Amino acid sequence: GPSRLMRCAAPLCAAVLFGGAAVGAADGVSCGMHRASDCDACPQGHGALWCNGECMWDHQRQTCVPVQDSQEDLYDVLEVSDTADLAEIKKSYRRLSVMYHPDKNPGQADKFNAIRDAYEVLSEPDKRVLYDTGGMPAVQKGAEGKAEVGEAMAKALELPLEDFYRGARRTVELRRRVICRRCRRTKDPARCKGCTRCPPTKKLVQFRRGNMIFQQEQQEPSTEDCKTESTELEVSVDPGSYAGDAIVFKHMGSQKPGQIPGDVTVTLKQRKSSAFEGGWQRHGKDLRLPLNLTLREALLGFDRSVRHLDGHTVQVRTRSVSFPGQLIRIVGEGMPLKDTPSLFGDLDLIVSVDFPESLTDAEREELEGLRALRTLSER
Repeated sequence: GPSRLMRCAAPLCAAVLFGGAAVGAADGVSCGMHRASDCDACPQGHGALWCNGECMWDHQRQTCVPVQDSQEDLYDVLEVSDTADLAEIKKSYRRLSVMYHPDKNPGQADKFNAIRDAYEVLSEPDKRVLYDTGGMPAVQKGAEGKAEVGEAMAKALELPLEDFYRGARRTVELRRRVICRRCRRTKDPARCKGCTRCPPTKKLVQFRRGNMIFQQEQQEPSTEDCKTESTELEVSVDPGSYAGDAIVFKHMGSQKPGQIPGDVTVTLKQRKSSAFEGGWQRHGKDLRLPLNLTLREALLGFDRSVRHLDGHTVQVRTRSVSFPGQLIRIVGEGMPLKDTPSLFGDLDLIVSVDFPESLTDAEREELEGLRALRTLSER
């Protein structure tokens, strides 16, 4: 016979096909752990405990309604914009919950419950991002553990050694797809400029071919609009950070209706800079720097000023003889420790000596006549 597509609205609605007949195909909606013909038939006295799945409890009407029938936007309930941060949401919630508390306004219990429920969603990052990308149906899926997570995104940030030493704040540009919230309803020309239909959603369907049952993915047009936007991520680099450190921005990946956006990971990389030209090298928590001396300085000592990565000066003095390859360690002038920035590693100065390429006859004769050189050669 012809192929037949069967649609299940919830996990409990599982159709079992035998031969050419469909047996036990459940219709209706889920009410807690049970099924009902529609949301009106869910046990009303149990409120939100039983009104879930494809339904949600409408506190204002005190009834169980289909999710799509609940049109009041949670941001409007809390009287904040959909760009409000958590501090703004908390502030508005405290103000409204006091204003509509049943002890002060017994007749406003429904409003109070709506405010409480809106805050429960918008104050929790995972729930809020689900609501922003798919409304209450997506929040319901998340509560049931069925929410999908979008693809992660990766970016790289190259920094000079100086930034790893002193810390820095840098921005990384990210192009991603975002959902145009409420654009299908409002058609706001300013807000919704550049919005087009979001990518289609995938749905698993069953169909019969002869006596065999098959499953396949089927694409459904999205009911939301999306656009591509450029977002700047502000990356805070702690003093003492390492190349390879990863900074994660939760839920900042591309958006898709009903899906938790994936994370964006920014990986730090070290690039060549003026510090490399000056010979600075990092070895874990320590720093190394070449120190080139004249022959006179190597023999008689020296007094040098070394300009550090952040501009402060390190004074190095000695009256001792220095030799090529010698390591002069300056304690506490290395890299700051990332977890304890008040502590530092060490700075190792690697000595090299600039010997003259040749001597004139007069210079040779003068040096040979020095008693100090004869004494040194006898040691």
